[in-house]
Parts: sequence; C-alpha cells; structure tokens
Amino acid sequence: MNYKAVCFDMDGVLVNTMDDHALAWHHAFREQGHWIAADDFYELEGMPGMQTILHLNRIHGLQLPFEQQKAIYRNKRAHFVKHSKYGFYQQTIEALKGLSQFGIPIGLATGSRKEFVNEVLERLEEMGITFDAVITGDDVEKGKPSPEPYEKVFAQFSYRPNEWIVVENAPLGIQSAAASGAFVMALLTTLTEEKLILANDILKNHQELKEYLLSKVGVQARDFTK
Repeated sequence: MNYKAVCFDMDGVLVNTMDDHALAWHHAFREQGHWIAADDFYELEGMPGMQTILHLNRIHGLQLPFEQQKAIYRNKRAHFVKHSKYGFYQQTIEALKGLSQFGIPIGLATGSRKEFVNEVLERLEEMGITFDAVITGDDVEKGKPSPEPYEKVFAQFSYRPNEWIVVENAPLGIQSAAASGAFVMALLTTLTEEKLILANDILKNHQELKEYLLSKVGVQARDFTK
C-alpha cells in the first residue's frame, strides 16, 4: 500500500544526541552514588526523563527517595545542556526535504523535553524544514513504549494509523509505534539489528532513506532529484 504521512523520532534519528544523553545519565546517577553503565541507557531511548529514573530505580532495586530522583533529573539535564554538541543526521534532513517537496505530511514524536525540542526545531527552520505536528515528552502522560506519543500525532490528521510510516531507532520507540498501528521502519544509528527486530523493516544504508520513504508514499525515483 501507499502510505500517506511519515512521523519521525528525534534523538538518534534526526539529531545525533544519544552519546551525550547516555553520558549525562551515567554522570547523574554516579553523582548520587549509583554506577549504571552509559551503554545501558541506549535501549531506554524515547522514555521521558522521570520515567527513566523510575524504571532504573525499579529494575536495579535502588530505592531512591524522591529528592534523590529529582537531583538525578536536574543533574542529567544540566550535564546534557553543558556538554552536548549534537549535530543532525544529514540523511534524515534530506528525507525531510524530499517529503516536504512532495507535500507529504511529516510529524515528530519524541520523549525529549519541549525546551530542547524547540531549540532543534528553530535550527531546522533555518534549514527550511518545519513539521506539521510535534509531540514532546512534556505533552504526554505516558511516554514510549506507550503508543500515546504517536497516537497524539496521528489524531491531528484524517489518516488512519496504518497509513503512517514511523521512523525509529530504538526498541521502546519501535514498541510505541507498532502499538499505534503504524508501519515501523528502523534505522541502525545507535543499536544493533538484533535490538530492532520488532520493526517492520530495518534500513541498513542511511543513504537510501530519502528514496525509501518517497517510494513508500508513492513517489517514484524518476519524480525527484537525488
């Protein structure tokens, strides 16, 4: 079938931030006396900040009091703001431009806080890219892996969930998108293919992202400039 619209995750799909997020989480927990390896945070990508803390509190049996949870959250955010030197994935930028060129609606669903998302959106606007719908971690009660972030994007359009393609790169985001009823395409940016097996398709070569998405929405290769 031809799909009608595309929704993107942000961290690890649009912006290269996951190394910075993982190091910030590692630092914040270590400041409170808890050693959690930076690599452990990659699979939690997409989960809002406080949910991440509660999740780790539970699975590691940390028994963190509320004040310590808040301190971890503050320290994580401060470390990320101070040290993050994120850039954009150029292949995703080209895909966004191609979709916009042909009038395909594009959405953004991310677990990141609104403040940072707005910063990213301002930089994208300077490149001539705007989204038709944006849902941040501050806009939902339940973050990924709940389908709520994607459902809130879809609700702003007349398309059925199965007419959407979602571009993700992490297990929780894939679960969220799949539960929403969308077709899920995963990118190998931060995790191995084995971690992404719940996606409908996995794109190994990011150079093909633009062509892949345009073909899925019914635009033939001869119709656009590479």
